[in-house]
Amino acid sequence: MRISEMSNEKPKSSNRKKTINETYEELKHCSSEELMERLSKEISGQKLNGTFDYEGILASIEKIKTYLPAQTYENMMRIIESLR
Repeated sequence: MRISEMSNEKPKSSNRKKTINETYEELKHCSSEELMERLSKEISGQKLNGTFDYEGILASIEKIKTYLPAQTYENMMRIIESLR
């Protein structure tokens, strides 16, 4: 990687962190029902656009599996299966 490319990486990372923080603030007071409704709407939109990546989501869940409590992992897998 070139130095010029490295300098371009920081703003992206910073913007991503800002987006994550903003999303967290937006969603932190939502009930589980509200979160599931929002997730369902997002997934429906992605399916209509052809951008829903079921395999990518599974791969991401598997990458973080070792950091999750077993119950959380099982819940995530149950949710993703229901969205298929």
